[in-house]
Amino acid sequence: MNISPLSRHFRALIYLCLCWPIAAWCQHPAPWQAQLGQIQLESKSAPRQANAKIDQWLPKVPTDNLELREQLINTKAFNLLILSEYAASEQLLQEWQQEVQVQYPERTTRALEIRGYAAMRQGDHASASKLFKQALEQATDYAQFERQITTRIYTAMQAMYTGQHDPALALLLAAKALNDKHQFAYLRVNIINNLSTLYIDMGKYDQALPLLQAALTDPAFLPADLLYVKMGLARCYLALRQYTQALPYAREALIGYQQRADPYYLSAVYLMLAKIAWQQQQPAETQQQLQHALALAEKHHLNEQLSDGYLLQSQLQQQAGQPAQALKSLQLHLQYYKVYHNEAAQDQALALRSQIDSLQHEQDISDLKQQVELNALKTAHQTRISWMITLGTGTLILLLFMLMRLQRRKRAEAERFSAELASSYQQLQQTQQELVTSEKMAAIAGMVAGLAHELNTPLGILTTAVSLAQEKTTEFQAKLQQGLTRQDLQQYLATNTEVTTLAASNIERCAALVQNFKQLAVGRSEVLSNFNLQMLINDISMLLGSKLQQQQIQLHCAGTDIMLHADVQHFQLLLIELLNNALLHAFRDKAGGRIDLSIRRCATHFELHYQDDGIGFHQGAPDKVFEPFFTTSRSSGHTGLGLNLVYNLVTVALQGEIKALPVTTGFALCCRLPNQWLAEDPR
Repeated sequence: MNISPLSRHFRALIYLCLCWPIAAWCQHPAPWQAQLGQIQLESKSAPRQANAKIDQWLPKVPTDNLELREQLINTKAFNLLILSEYAASEQLLQEWQQEVQVQYPERTTRALEIRGYAAMRQGDHASASKLFKQALEQATDYAQFERQITTRIYTAMQAMYTGQHDPALALLLAAKALNDKHQFAYLRVNIINNLSTLYIDMGKYDQALPLLQAALTDPAFLPADLLYVKMGLARCYLALRQYTQALPYAREALIGYQQRADPYYLSAVYLMLAKIAWQQQQPAETQQQLQHALALAEKHHLNEQLSDGYLLQSQLQQQAGQPAQALKSLQLHLQYYKVYHNEAAQDQALALRSQIDSLQHEQDISDLKQQVELNALKTAHQTRISWMITLGTGTLILLLFMLMRLQRRKRAEAERFSAELASSYQQLQQTQQELVTSEKMAAIAGMVAGLAHELNTPLGILTTAVSLAQEKTTEFQAKLQQGLTRQDLQQYLATNTEVTTLAASNIERCAALVQNFKQLAVGRSEVLSNFNLQMLINDISMLLGSKLQQQQIQLHCAGTDIMLHADVQHFQLLLIELLNNALLHAFRDKAGGRIDLSIRRCATHFELHYQDDGIGFHQGAPDKVFEPFFTTSRSSGHTGLGLNLVYNLVTVALQGEIKALPVTTGFALCCRLPNQWLAEDPR
């Protein structure tokens, strides 16, 4: 539902007025307030039992008692989240939003926060960011200071999950400053816990330990809060390799989370105990704790714990001389690592920075336009005054004199305005160049991520093959000293041949990937060179292979086996921007698709045709996509410079023409390029 700014402010004013009787009501709490407080306290240690009591109470609450129903529903939804029952929590919150969204939208802020937190714990950072942003805007509109603080805390937690430590620290400090002003005791506990976790992630153990040790004796920390504190102390001491100090805190946290039945943190504590046992050389204890962690993570789809657990299991299997099992565990670790660490988060962060710069510049242009309009109004006012004076005096000489003065003033103002507009236009061009450079860097970052992903598997297989060869060589040397049989020799040679073949093929694969990447990394030069367009497409598709495979996109080429004599950097960037734009926009909400690239030769030029079967373009003329800053995905953090860069490459660098083609499905364009870029004479 769209609400105008005036309507939002009016609702906020009503909400603030309602806060006065609510504040008086808090001094004389309702009869159910004590019972609700007891259930919320019980939720921290026994969420399932607390939900059972809510299920008994909620049907008896009158439908017009929105305050109590909101508290009960949000408490139950958060308890379901703690129990990793995400679908049930999401359904409950959406039903509540549908009920009150139209008349009482201010009562949905907490629901938005909980939904964002659930999305974050499942690794869906795009949905989490959207929900947290909506919650913060709503909390600001309705002056909900408690929600403003909690939303900043949740957003900081998401930044911590995605490795953005500096923004997370800034958000937590902003939440702390706001909470110091409004004094919510339980939020102070939450901020301290998250600050200590952030300091541990940043390796600042000297700042994390004092916070955690002080919390042990802080009366504001309830027993359930102290579980998180003890887990933090165990993490800190484990990182400092002080295992005897870490172990008792980890065990106390384990007992507490077992009573609470919280699978998310329970699996994390099991992993911590497994790592401590491993460092203390207790293999049986390590394996037992690791199995507990993996079983919980598999049951509740906890991708972060599954990634860390299979990595530890791979290390244990390598240490035990089980290379095949170790390789399988390592592959599982990479699978869950990719799911949890959403690769789009980095691209989203780069695009968000570009969007912020663009919006800031648009604000500067708007301010300048307002100044021009204000000066125009001043000029018109001065003109009317001049006419009044002229009519009053009645002398032609004075009239001419005033007109001359007015003309000179207009000329001076026009010159000043022209200078200001020229300066502003120069700044706009500079900003556009910076944003284009940022877009190029984002494309390079995507290629590097693709190369790293493609190298992970052959390097992992190569490491396992070398370990297996070393193991078999050791066994062969032992048998050689004891007495070697013909069968032993044949078996050793067969194994060594298989390992050598496997290692050689994966080394060749790595070398091919690196060679392709080096070709794409050629610096810009004014010297033209001969290259095959089909081979260039193959190199680019190999570097983008992980994204194409992940989104199930098929790339088809026709007539592209031609030789060109041009600056290879121009064609590299042109193809990379076309494919990246398709991956980001054409197939963002669609699984599977097809991209076609084809060449058509003509008498005086040749044409590069691009077409996909994605979601297409439905806003105005198709050629509008080439305008700078135009995008259909601005809410997702995109700046709208990808196809503008393609337009500039074709029309300026390659001296050609580009046009969007009308199609019934997807999107298509044609790049018309002169035959001077062909390596051979046109026939």
